[in-house]
Amino acid sequence: MDFLDRPHFVLALRPVDTAVRAAREIVRTALESWDRPDLTGDVELITSELVTNAVRHAQNITLVLYLPDEKTAVVEVWDDNPEGPREATPDPQAEGGRGLQLVGALARSWGWRATAAGKVTWAKTATAFAPDAPPV
Repeated sequence: MDFLDRPHFVLALRPVDTAVRAAREIVRTALESWDRPDLTGDVELITSELVTNAVRHAQNITLVLYLPDEKTAVVEVWDDNPEGPREATPDPQAEGGRGLQLVGALARSWGWRATAAGKVTWAKTATAFAPDAPPV
């Protein structure tokens, strides 16, 4: 099956705080419309963390969500900042700084790659659920 035949969407975001909430809501709606509510919570949280980092460090942001197969969801956040994301050293007293650790805990894999215009930070998550499959 061609990638374009699989469920996917692309969304340009402005680097404003409301972009994070909008991205989460759109991801939830997309997954529900694709009949994949089993992925919603983790993918929403991953999206929130990746978009938050882009909003803080970039001017041009594009969110991409797609389902490459029956069990996997991929979230990509493209932005114009060429610097790769860095996991912060955990500070138990800090209110933030744990976003990429959270992404790492929720995703099967995650990473980033440079692009001509900046970078893409991505996370791949999976579930044992497959539509139309008998329960295990």
